[in-house]
Amino acid sequence: MGFDLNSIVGVVDEELVCPICSDVLEDPVQSSGCEHAFCRACIEKWMLEKQICPVDRSDLLRCHLVPASRLMRNMLSRLKIKCSFGDSGCLLHLRLEDYRLHVASCEYNPKVAVECSNGCGMKVPKDELAKHNCILELREMVKRQQGEIVDLKKAQGSLDLRIVTQRRELELLQYYVTALRSSNPMLRNIGEQLDRYSLMQWGNGLSLATVRNWGSLISTPDNPMHVAVRECLCSCGCPMNLVNLMVDRCHEEHWPDGLINLDVRRENFHRLPLYVTHLLPSLATGKQCVVVLGGDNTHMPENLRPVLGLVMIFVDGVEEVQQDPLPDNELA
Repeated sequence: MGFDLNSIVGVVDEELVCPICSDVLEDPVQSSGCEHAFCRACIEKWMLEKQICPVDRSDLLRCHLVPASRLMRNMLSRLKIKCSFGDSGCLLHLRLEDYRLHVASCEYNPKVAVECSNGCGMKVPKDELAKHNCILELREMVKRQQGEIVDLKKAQGSLDLRIVTQRRELELLQYYVTALRSSNPMLRNIGEQLDRYSLMQWGNGLSLATVRNWGSLISTPDNPMHVAVRECLCSCGCPMNLVNLMVDRCHEEHWPDGLINLDVRRENFHRLPLYVTHLLPSLATGKQCVVVLGGDNTHMPENLRPVLGLVMIFVDGVEEVQQDPLPDNELA
């Protein structure tokens, strides 16, 4: 497929004519052996059946095709071509490299899409505008979109099922590693790294939070609140093998030394706003809840830094921070 030779303005050197389509070269390539040049589309179609040069019958493989010489490209760049809709009124003479784009959008092209003037907002080929029926076209569009929605829902259902299956397999693997880590120091280290990564990946999907009132922290939640925390963690996708660990760590007994009781927290009160916290859905009791992950808080002093993570419950004073989640590659 080349540029119509009859539309070229002026004389064309025969070296610029494709020997396959007999038009002016488009996106030219040449054989590194015999140096004959062809339109890329023409020679690629030719080579689907034959691996010889169409001019001199020498061997020609895909690896032999190279870009056309600079001289040939310069000669082509100096050519001008008339718009194919010249008979309809377009009098432009164009560079070859601009021709295809211009033809696709030329105002004299009867297939150029124009917006319907009757208010439906649809784009219609210019030559079909007279017989365009807004209501019928919109019905067809709605029908197509409904079919696409059904297909997307089916695809989503399949993906959801795969995700559930893969998540169960991952949880089984994590439980298996957890069972083995007590007897194998190497597995213990691997298990801790997996737990850390799982929590960070989960936390990356949660919104960041700002705690405005650290004085409203509930350090000794009762049993109903523990149950509410468990339900909250499960509903927002916390790794299943770590739910119990996180539920246990919503009580000050399992917090770092710098949070272990009210007196110590008062001593470290000025450092608490430095925590990076993620917002969890409000508990069934109406209390606000945040999670503090070790991987987010390596900047904190050791006596305030959680090993993996902990949960804090507040009466009030917690606000969501509007911020895009970090990409996965920033978790490493």
